[in-house]
Amino acid sequence: MLKPSKTLMLALALSTLYSLGVGLLGPVYPIFVINRFSASIMDIGLLYAVFCFIAAIFKVVAGMLADVYGKERIFFAGVIMGALCSLSYIYVPNIMGLYIIEFFFGISYALQRPSLLALMVDLGEKKKRGTVLGMFESIYDITEAAAALLSTVIVTKIGFETLFFICSGCQATTGIFILKYKR
Repeated sequence: MLKPSKTLMLALALSTLYSLGVGLLGPVYPIFVINRFSASIMDIGLLYAVFCFIAAIFKVVAGMLADVYGKERIFFAGVIMGALCSLSYIYVPNIMGLYIIEFFFGISYALQRPSLLALMVDLGEKKKRGTVLGMFESIYDITEAAAALLSTVIVTKIGFETLFFICSGCQATTGIFILKYKR
């Protein structure tokens, strides 16, 4: 078991990087879709529904995979897949391509979330697991709120492509942290 200070640092690092990778996309993604593809509001809703539906379907399977192959490996596979999905936004040629990306992003999220929560549970002592999860979730939400503001500045000043590179980098770095944690 990790010492409390190491537990706090790992939870902070994972929460921050993970939520940055996701949170930077959230508020500006609909604008990207509408501007780049002249998509409708219906497309925005359908794209999000594809993501959520696929994630929901695959989370149980991902949880089972985490139990069999290890939560670190499954989480790593998920964040690397997410990093590739973030990069693919730069090169997506049409709205159909976005639906494909959202499908794979849903799988990516499904691989990540159960594994990440299992990692957080393992970080805490039996009597402090709720505290560790609460700390993780608070850091996640604070970082996601900051990322929402930061993403608007990045898109306004530099552009969507830079934002997608940053998102991908955050996701890949989270995967590296998990590999280091396992060692």
